[in-house]
Amino acid sequence: MTFLMCSEAADRARSTPPEDDDSGASVTKAALTFTDDKGGEKKWLRDGPRSASAEFWEFVADRSAGDNEVFTIEDEEMGEGIQLQFYADCIARITTVRQGEAGSDPEYRIEYSLVDGMSGYRHLVSLFVRGGYAALDQHSPWMSDAAEFERARRQRKAR
Repeated sequence: MTFLMCSEAADRARSTPPEDDDSGASVTKAALTFTDDKGGEKKWLRDGPRSASAEFWEFVADRSAGDNEVFTIEDEEMGEGIQLQFYADCIARITTVRQGEAGSDPEYRIEYSLVDGMSGYRHLVSLFVRGGYAALDQHSPWMSDAAEFERARRQRKAR
């Protein structure tokens, strides 16, 4: 199943028109960073020729593999991001609660939500690109307790 999700992600990313998700949207982000499980990284700048979603899905298509199935979009300036976890059919939204100071680690709030297929992932990426962390509020439920999320994931899988 994991390989199929990554394969589907790569196929959909390659076959979807590059400007379909957030073209025409008022993208407020100046820059976004895309990363993956294997240390790959790509920067997207607002003044570039393509939308952030198009660039992100191209990054996924180029880097997806059975051993590379977690992709992140981060807005460093806002201290927020999302992480797509294809192996788990979920997404995590992450925001910085407190910056690290004097050598201490930053504090993050992480919330998880289950995702239904590639169309669900594409929709959430588009929402995040257009409106950041807060734009995902309407996609629910978000669970901050990892054990609660894992129970919900198991229940869904058992159906």
